[in-house]
Amino acid sequence: MSTRKTIGLALGSGAYRGFAHIGVIKSLEKHHMPIDFLSGSSIGAWVAAYYAVFKDISKLEKDLINNQKENISLLFDFDWTGGLIGGGKFVTYLEKKLQHYNFTNLKIPLKIVATDLANGQEVILEHGDVAQAVRASTSVPLIFKPLPYKDKLLVDGGLSNPVPGDVVRNMGADIVIGVNLYNQNDFVAGKITMPNIFARSTMIAIYNLAQITSKYCDILIEPDTSRFVKKNTLAKYFTKKVADEMIFIGEKATDKIIPTLKAKLEL
Repeated sequence: MSTRKTIGLALGSGAYRGFAHIGVIKSLEKHHMPIDFLSGSSIGAWVAAYYAVFKDISKLEKDLINNQKENISLLFDFDWTGGLIGGGKFVTYLEKKLQHYNFTNLKIPLKIVATDLANGQEVILEHGDVAQAVRASTSVPLIFKPLPYKDKLLVDGGLSNPVPGDVVRNMGADIVIGVNLYNQNDFVAGKITMPNIFARSTMIAIYNLAQITSKYCDILIEPDTSRFVKKNTLAKYFTKKVADEMIFIGEKATDKIIPTLKAKLEL
């Protein structure tokens, strides 16, 4: 009897766009596509960790959408030393939600990507507390305080590997599905002002890096959430309406690649 090919899912960085990752997994579940390996960078690490712990994407969907006040309160943890937000509340939140899981007892093998602020190199986290790894991978510079780890200082994984398809490939996946949340359409026309030059420059750099790291994927899913770029307050990204729309976009984008995936699986 032949053994089926294994599937690795690499969930990329992308901040608020991460709701689309939920839709990606909902579609794979709907079409009975197994996920054998997971990797995640930044917001992708958060979603990947939930799924690796519970193998139930509906749990994450409910936690993120139905607890808006709790989620926004995580931002009110000011530190001023290395970042606006200390991250202590966030870690406590993650430990509670992820039930203090360790990498060794997950339902799906998982690796999380962070970046060493000292040398810019990718750091793969695969041991110890999952919540701490997610905290490291989602530490946007200047927003979140970097996380000390051994002899390193860890920040957002998207700065070194925004679509970590190579990570799940090295874990043993035969077929790698990558989710790239950076879209050319995000660069909406408009006046470039001094306050948004830094944000736009960072976006350009990560967008171009994502084009490179995406090449490790056999199948690439690119949900287009660009219409939400003009939303001008962070709170709007936590509303059920916006979250539901992004989840739907991720689900429909994944539905389109199912025939290709089935062909590669020889189903």
